[in-house]
Amino acid sequence: MCHEITTGTGKWKSDVPCGLYRAKVTGGYQSYHLFDITTYNFSFCELCLRKLFIQCKIKPEITSDYHQNNTWEDDQNDYEYRLWKDNGGYHQAYLDRKCNAVKSCPNDAVYTVLHNRTDVTEQALCEEHKDHVDLNSSAAPFIPNNLKIIR
Repeated sequence: MCHEITTGTGKWKSDVPCGLYRAKVTGGYQSYHLFDITTYNFSFCELCLRKLFIQCKIKPEITSDYHQNNTWEDDQNDYEYRLWKDNGGYHQAYLDRKCNAVKSCPNDAVYTVLHNRTDVTEQALCEEHKDHVDLNSSAAPFIPNNLKIIR
């Protein structure tokens, strides 16, 4: 565990700590693993917390005002999707003409999402996931990336 505190973007910033910041735990009477009347002060960054949660036999309870998924499994799936997207999987699925609404969708893309009805995105949807469209967006027939270098 790194003992660093970061902002939500993963960059260190001391005035806006994220993660478990300045936590304290004290060993109880006849405590074995934490010594009696000894207080441990520590911090965990978000990445270290995620790694710790993955190792837990009893997963944390999830509540969110932002996300609809409120189970650990849904949260972890959303996190893995974020990593897949940030590491180029989302873009590659679009280039391969595959649905990229979820990480492991094997279906061909049938729709392209348009933001504000005109802005073409790389969000590619199959029939199964065609409901993954935001309020200000619409689905149009799939628009592939056919750009070629002209010399």
